[in-house]
Formats: sequence, C-alpha cells, structure tokens
Amino acid sequence: MKTLIVFSFLFLSSWFTNLGWAVKPQTHPDQYDHRNRVPFKIYNGYLIVFEGRVGDFDKLKFVLDTGATQSVLDRKLAAKMGQSCHFGHVLNFDKSLNAEWVEVRDIQFGPIQASTLPMMIADLRYFQSFATQVDGVIGLDLLRRSSFSIDYDTHNIYFGALDPLSGVPMNSDAMFLTVELLLGDRPVRLVLDTGAPTLVLYEDRVLSRLPQLRIQSETLGTSMGGWVLSKRGHVPMARLGTTPWDGTVFLVKVPAHNVLSGIDGYLGMAALKAHRIDFNLETNTLSWKE
Repeated sequence: MKTLIVFSFLFLSSWFTNLGWAVKPQTHPDQYDHRNRVPFKIYNGYLIVFEGRVGDFDKLKFVLDTGATQSVLDRKLAAKMGQSCHFGHVLNFDKSLNAEWVEVRDIQFGPIQASTLPMMIADLRYFQSFATQVDGVIGLDLLRRSSFSIDYDTHNIYFGALDPLSGVPMNSDAMFLTVELLLGDRPVRLVLDTGAPTLVLYEDRVLSRLPQLRIQSETLGTSMGGWVLSKRGHVPMARLGTTPWDGTVFLVKVPAHNVLSGIDGYLGMAALKAHRIDFNLETNTLSWKE
C-alpha cells in the first residue's frame, strides 16, 4: 500500500512511502516544432485544460498541474477502463483521506507518452466549479519528461528543448519544481504550481521568520479534500529574483506529520501575470515574459 500526500487549492500530491530573473525568453512560438504544440483552454484565468488520450479513450480533458507530483484519473473514467485498483491514504492539508490508484496503460498528450503509469483515482467533479468537466490531472511524473513553455497569448503548450538562457534558478527533484522568493530579506522555498492562482505559505513555518508580515483577514478556500481556512496577509518589499512582488500572501496550516520538509508553500504561476512561462528542465531555470 502506498501513502500519498496531497496539498493544493487545486491539487498538489507527492509520493510518501509507508513510513518512503525574470528574463524575456528569445524563443518565439513559431520557432517550435508544431508537432510538439498542444492547444489549451484556460478557465478562471489560470486553470489550463488540454486534450489527451488514455488507451482507446480519446479527446479526454486534462488539467496541467506542475504542483502535482502524481497524475490523477477521474473515478468514472477509471471504472470504464475496468482495471483493478489499489488502496492507500491521502493527506490533504490536515485531513487524512482514503485513496485509490490504478496502473494506466498507454497515456498520451502531444509528444508525451507513457506505456504504463500509476495514477491516483479521485472524484474530479470538483472542477465543475470551473464550468468544465475534467478527466484527469497531469502532474510532474509526466511533465518532467520534457522542457516546456506555456504561451498564455496563443493558448498553446510547447514541448521540447528551450534556449539555454539565464533565468531564476529552479530546483528540480523527484517530487517538486521549486524557486526561492524573498520576503523582505528572508528567503522562502516555494513549489511552482500551474494549478493555483496565488501565493500560499505555510503559516507554521514562516510566521516567526517574517516579523513584518501583517495579517489582514481570514477567508475560506476549497480543495478536493474540502474547505480550508486561510489568512490573507501582506509583506512589504517582496521580490522574485529582481522582479518586485505585490507582497500579498495567503497563509494555511502545514500538512499533517510535517511531511513537506524544506517547503514553505507554493507559488501559483498565474500570479506572475506572464504572457509566457518557460520551464527549462535541462538548465533548471524558470523564465517568463511579462
């Protein structure tokens, strides 16, 4: 049995065994091989949805989520596939949830293809709140197979090698893509999350390090695990690389069992308000065009 950790307003998951700067890219979309182009639609200003295939099931709708280390399949689609499921547990914020996963055969979107892939099973009706149906969530287990660029102007994802330009250093490991953000003079380590709209910090980990943080209000957010209480705050003089940040943050409680060691929160990529974002996995750099 495997245990998963899930955290995100949308979905951020990572395997957990049983107890196991802003620069302007010079590569333009017309220079990419269009066979590696995947069109997408965008919902609520940040949710990226594109088409893919699982086995004989074509024209499925997938969400692109760099904050998810494990890809997810909708429960209804898993039932149609008729494959046996395995059971485990999920930690979502401070909740412990039952979970299932299945070994999927032949999944593909654009040039990315896997003959077999373990995918978590979940009820993805949550996404109907975005006025769309979703069949799966594509996480880092598949996305890390190629560098890619998200073009928000043309609504295309381009997979393949990117120009080796300098950018914000990006740490890439088996679980996350992370960058460092400065809040005042204090660095915080954040997961890069295309499936989230804003900057979220773990209150327990950063509050004592950020004396200049001012709490403004409380609010409720929603995740696939239910409602989550968060606090809205502001930190003056925030910056990502050399780029000023507006300093608005949302604070939530750290996940149970202190499982995400070294992670202070996550950065919703929509908060960059970029025209294009490049994830260069060859040079481990993040760059974007404002």
